[in-house]
Amino acid sequence: MTIKPTALIHSSLLTLVALLAGCGDQSEPSATADMATTGAEIATLQQQVATLETRVQQVKDANAIKRLQRTYGYYVEEGLWDDAVNLFADNATLELARDGVYIGKERIRQYYYALGNGQLGLREGQLNEQLQVMPVVTLGEDGTTASARWRNILLTGQLGEHAEWGEGPFENEYVKENGVWKFSKVRWQQAILVPYAGGWAKHEDYNKGIWVSDKLPPDAPPTDDHRWWPETYLPPFHFSNPVATYVPESAPAADIEAASAGVTP
Repeated sequence: MTIKPTALIHSSLLTLVALLAGCGDQSEPSATADMATTGAEIATLQQQVATLETRVQQVKDANAIKRLQRTYGYYVEEGLWDDAVNLFADNATLELARDGVYIGKERIRQYYYALGNGQLGLREGQLNEQLQVMPVVTLGEDGTTASARWRNILLTGQLGEHAEWGEGPFENEYVKENGVWKFSKVRWQQAILVPYAGGWAKHEDYNKGIWVSDKLPPDAPPTDDHRWWPETYLPPFHFSNPVATYVPESAPAADIEAASAGVTP
């Protein structure tokens, strides 16, 4: 059975109230030692409550970030560009595939409208599925920033003309402004986009990672301009292995020591 943090807080608060109520019943001088012990117990419970409150907030933040990312997927797949842009902070950046970096909400809006050929919403017979899966969310210690890795699975095409499928990882960053989580950086790496018929067994990448930058130049070049399928590329993880890091016995002593301490060499 899983006990939720809110239930633990409730239980701790009840215990704390009971202890405080008990303190008022002490009348004998011999109770001084007991009161000191009770005071220590109260301090411990107060610390436990504070810790649990922090944990509850972290759970809420992680859930809010997941909701934000999944909402983004729904908006983009339906061509609701203005709704998607509203999920970004004012000074956010967008970098999809090999198109380069677009800075600020208005430039991001221009990018998405260019992606939709100037149209809001999908055309008749158009498919643009954007599945947001495999989240790994890392909250910043400041409580107002976070990073997350996702995998985006695409099913795209136009009835009677073409069909593609593709995928690739997001490495995104988020900021909490006035209690609301927003994107501060969206970075998607296109691992593959190929025609549905024949798939990756018979085709190279459909657009070589260029979506709109040939008609809407970016504000900055791609962060790491790798090539395209069938060339493979592993974008760096923002997080360390949560269990252990493998280091060969032949590695330098400093690397072995760092791995033992939980630091990626």
